[in-house]
Amino acid sequence: LSSLGCDCVPVHCQPRVAMVVTGNELLPPGTPPHDFQVADANSPMLRALVNRDGGIIGGCQLIADDPQRIHEALLADADVVLVTGGSSVGQEDYAPGLLARHGELAIHGIAMRPGGPTGMGTLEGRLVFLLPGNPVSCLCAYDFFAGRAIRSLGGRSKAWPYSSVRCRLDRELASVEGRVDYVRVRIVPGNADAVDCEPQCEPLFASGGSMLSSATQADGFVIIPAAVRSLAAGSPVVVHRYDHPWQQE
Repeated sequence: LSSLGCDCVPVHCQPRVAMVVTGNELLPPGTPPHDFQVADANSPMLRALVNRDGGIIGGCQLIADDPQRIHEALLADADVVLVTGGSSVGQEDYAPGLLARHGELAIHGIAMRPGGPTGMGTLEGRLVFLLPGNPVSCLCAYDFFAGRAIRSLGGRSKAWPYSSVRCRLDRELASVEGRVDYVRVRIVPGNADAVDCEPQCEPLFASGGSMLSSATQADGFVIIPAAVRSLAAGSPVVVHRYDHPWQQE
């Protein structure tokens, strides 16, 4: 740049991301569960995803269902705030009301499964994403919305950050017209190296945002568009591979 006579060029900054993990039932990551409490699984997952997408983690707070403390956490010094848990319509789901009261709740509730309670808006210049507490729902909502925003803020592509492979369904897959489905699938062993046909994939769970095993046992996921009611056995689908990240050139 100097040799071309350029002393100033526009650049993208890495977005600063704050994580707010809410729930009376949550223990710090890696803590053995007891009584009604379980270990937080979302913050380690989100930390890895934010790093993948070029963001800088500016802090992570584990907070009980306390509206005052959640509001204070929303005011973190960050470009993007990710809130997990408390995004539905239960008595202790405070995050949507707080964002609507003190900022702008642009969207709350999306016709998708899992991840229906997702919300998003702004608060004093910050982008705020309300992600469901169930781990697979959280993963789905992050990838559809928050991850795209973080990559865009950092000058990266908003495209899915996964490699993909074309497969054929080994069974019928039902959906609901008007709703997007994020279906975890396993590529059937023994077919992936076939020369004369595409590999097959089998759905693990079409629902169940709390079933973390439906993601850990999956090779990837298939997106069923809102306009599709069902996919017949043998239908071609695109599987986005969890274990094969897409590398930006």
